[in-house]
This record gives sequence, C-alpha cells and structure tokens, in this order.
Amino acid sequence: MSDLSPRVSADGYRIAINPIQWLASDDGFLDRSKAPPLDDFLAQIKQAGFPAAVITIPAGTSLEDYKAAFERARILPGPSYFGIPSPEAEVPLEKTLEEAKLAGGRQAALGVKDIFIAVHMPPKLRPRVDKPAIGTMFDQARLDFIIDQLGKAAEALKAEGVMPALHPHVGTWIETENETRRTLDAIGPRTLNFGPDSGHLSWAGADVLGLFRSYKDRISIMHVKDIRLDIRDAAIAAGKSYPQTALDGLWVEPGMGNLDIKAMLAELGAGFDGWIVAEVDRPTMPPLESAIVCAKYLRALRRPAV
Repeated sequence: MSDLSPRVSADGYRIAINPIQWLASDDGFLDRSKAPPLDDFLAQIKQAGFPAAVITIPAGTSLEDYKAAFERARILPGPSYFGIPSPEAEVPLEKTLEEAKLAGGRQAALGVKDIFIAVHMPPKLRPRVDKPAIGTMFDQARLDFIIDQLGKAAEALKAEGVMPALHPHVGTWIETENETRRTLDAIGPRTLNFGPDSGHLSWAGADVLGLFRSYKDRISIMHVKDIRLDIRDAAIAAGKSYPQTALDGLWVEPGMGNLDIKAMLAELGAGFDGWIVAEVDRPTMPPLESAIVCAKYLRALRRPAV
C-alpha cells in the first residue's frame, strides 16, 4: 500500500484512530468482545475519514490475514501499544521480554516504526483505579523496579526495529507528571521516546505544556484525547473511582472538552513528524458518529509554520 499515506495534507499530521469508542462498556471500562468483525470495523473507520487505524489483532487471526484486511480496506496500520505487567502480577521478566519481542516484530512487519509502551494496571487490587489521578500510594522502590523492567522491555522492542514511547496512564504506577519525568530521565532517549496522552496527563493534573517543552525532542507519537475538567475536578474532590469518573462523562470527542490540544501540538513545532492518534474512551454519541467527529478534528489540524 505504498500509494497510501497517513498524512491527509502536506502541512498536516500523520493521523490514526484507536477506535475504542466501539468498546466502551456499561461498567466504565472497555470490552474488546464488542468490536465488530475486522473487515466491518475497518470499513467504518474508512467511512469516518481516517487513513490509518490501530486495532488489536483478533484472536485466531494470523498476521498475514490481518494485513490483508487492511489492504482490502485501503487503510494503513498505526502505532500500537505494548504493556509490561504491573509488579503485583509477578510475571517473570523473561516472559515479558519474549512478549515484547513478539509485539515489536509484529509492529515492524506492519511497517510501523513506533509503539507506545506502558505499565498495565494491577491484576486484582487496584489502588489507583479506586482513587485515580492523584498518585495514590507512590513508592519510589516500586517505581525503580518498574523503570528497570520497562527499560529492558524497551530495549527488546527496539531490537525488533520499533521505537518505544512511554505512555503514562491513569490507574497505573506511571500516572503522574513526577512519575513520567522520573521514568524518562532514568531511561535515556536512545532507548525510550515519549508517547503522551493529552487526556490521561490532564486528568492527573500534569503541566502538559511543560512536559512537552521538556521532552519535545522525544515525542514521537501521541494519543489525542479531550476531557471535561469540571467532571475531573468534581470526581477527584468526591474520591470517585476510575470507572465512576468515566461514567460521569469525563471523556469527550476532541474539540468538545476543555483541553487546548492545539496548544499542545504547537509546542512540538513545525518539525514534528510523529503520529497523533485519536482516542475516545467513552463517546458522547454512537461510535461511528464519534469517529467522524474525531477524523474531522484531526484532519483539520496543521503543523505550525517554520
């Protein structure tokens, strides 16, 4: 598909969608069993106006069949996501590194050179799901352990020809601005880029523009999310959980919330050549309509003049 491009204009960005609005469940989380069949899913994304998409390979689907579905839809694959286990899962490092190698190999085979890397939420007790976005139960020793594991997984991904980018996420042990900075400073730019999420960082109260200024040269991919700050503030004040906050209406389509996404992108400058990937964890409208709104917003964005 060498004739296709994720860039819709010469001065636009490389855009894609991670179409999780189709997966939003009644409990405030995501249910991947709600995904339409792959060909139908891709057709709807194409109809929405996206040139690229990030879709988890369905169980039982080979990489070759997955690639063929994208070719039939004339859509490009976008940068996917790899998560290392939370320490509480007690997964041996060797297994994590093997999974990282497989994930990196799949991404490289799809022709995408970037991948988000994050820490999964704990498997059972989840303190930061119960009390999200405030750095609940910060522990430097645990963070140091995670940094070591994440750095090794990043090296395994890079060895497969893809560049990992740190993806802070509310509900995990890398949630806050402080944890983001500590991780990026501990793992150098030759091993780890930065893949911010405008919504998760803002939910956690980070100085997003300040982070972008500090790590501008390491930002290679970005999730574009929008949120309602009044919902965020009220939920934190009331001690609401992650899913309760989502169900209250935290997430909205880009341009419909309170975040200055254009100011964030402006910090990256005219030379930014990475991906921006739309995500809406819980849409305010039916999924296809939500994707159309996302595509319209991202397609209209322009890189600042030199």
